[in-house]
Amino acid sequence: MSNQGLLALAQLILPSEILSNFEVKRVEEESSLIRIYLDELVKPEYGENPDMESKGFSDAVTIRDFPIRNKGVDLVVRRRKWYDKVNKRYFSETYDLKAEGTRYSKEFAAFLKGLYGDDSYDLPFA
Repeated sequence: MSNQGLLALAQLILPSEILSNFEVKRVEEESSLIRIYLDELVKPEYGENPDMESKGFSDAVTIRDFPIRNKGVDLVVRRRKWYDKVNKRYFSETYDLKAEGTRYSKEFAAFLKGLYGDDSYDLPFA
């Protein structure tokens, strides 16, 4: 499948919270894994504010999401770093994308917990 087709598919399957705050930059497909690369969008209140300066991106975080057709799905997420010139501080927005203490998306972690309970297993696609 072409990268354009994979991008369109990624936009259909991603949760609205991700789509409203992140842009799908590219999608890579391997034999057993799909990686969806996401960069945080510039919020209008920051982009139009001369006292806010973008300082690039933080290191990417990988979040495991629901598999698709027996392929694992990794969301590779980069958040923006900002500098507030007035308060002289650096900061990044926070998002509630993964389950606490895991590298799983909230939805996927809830699904696995419902299926396997609290016991630790060698889970598929983990």
